Amino acid sequence: MPVLDDTTIQPLRRDIEARTDLRWQPLHRIEDTGGDLQVVQAALAQSGFERLLYAEGDSWFDKFTPIPMAGANLLDAVRTPFVAGVVDVSHIGDEAREMVSGRQARQTKAMFDVFDFDLILLSAGGNDLKNVFADLFTSRVLAAQGVRTAWAAHELTRTPADHSAVFDGVIASIGRFIGLRDAARRDRTRAAPIVLHGYDHLQPRPAPATLLAGSKVGRGPWIYPALEEAGLTDAQMQAEARQVVDTLNRRLAGLVAGLPNVYLIDQRGLLTPAEPGSTGASNDWLDEIHPTPEGFVKLARQRWDIALASLL
Repeated sequence: MPVLDDTTIQPLRRDIEARTDLRWQPLHRIEDTGGDLQVVQAALAQSGFERLLYAEGDSWFDKFTPIPMAGANLLDAVRTPFVAGVVDVSHIGDEAREMVSGRQARQTKAMFDVFDFDLILLSAGGNDLKNVFADLFTSRVLAAQGVRTAWAAHELTRTPADHSAVFDGVIASIGRFIGLRDAARRDRTRAAPIVLHGYDHLQPRPAPATLLAGSKVGRGPWIYPALEEAGLTDAQMQAEARQVVDTLNRRLAGLVAGLPNVYLIDQRGLLTPAEPGSTGASNDWLDEIHPTPEGFVKLARQRWDIALASLL
């Protein structure tokens, strides 16, 4: 069951929910974006963790999205039937290649060589998708501005599948991350399952990400401007975003199908898309690309909790 979706989760849910001895509780986050081994050692010395997780990723894991709002990330929303700690080295805005290069690759290797992890979580690819939209709609923007080139007509018919280089880069980077686990010196870490995730369908809209809750300090939106400038309607924007999200999910599913002990959580179809044109929190979405705390809870209860409990 490398892909965890409704079909594969439901049998697990029946078995786990039949257990009356389980006590579901939140993860205990060990915040260590600097990759300091001593931070983890100190936390472990004071804890009674039954399980230890490692989390590398982007803003879907990072607790600072936005400050000081609590719960606007997956790690806060997840519950397991164990006293479980999670070493969180996630960074807002990271692309997949940044997670497996330079200092970040070295810190992950060091962590995997020193500590015994029972489960490894990776949130990668979301920030890379922005590049797909930028490339996909460059020619449409030029056409909308009255710029005509010999290749514009062909470019206007391109789909996400035509931009395989971005998806190839994401898959290659995830492959390198898996290689770090496979090369770990610790036997338990080497045997730890890796859990990836795709993204749910979203509505491109003029809703920037807020870095400070209750303020206007933030970045984005990332997807909406190019689509709006290219002249797409809200419905067309959602259709284009669906294609990109589906393409990434297909590529991730293809990756895990050929690898042992690597799993993909398919989150599509769980969140209610935001209202077109909305500029703030709408339905299950806090901004253009991040769910609300309630949205993350929905994802956790419907997919993550059961999957992680089973793997742990």
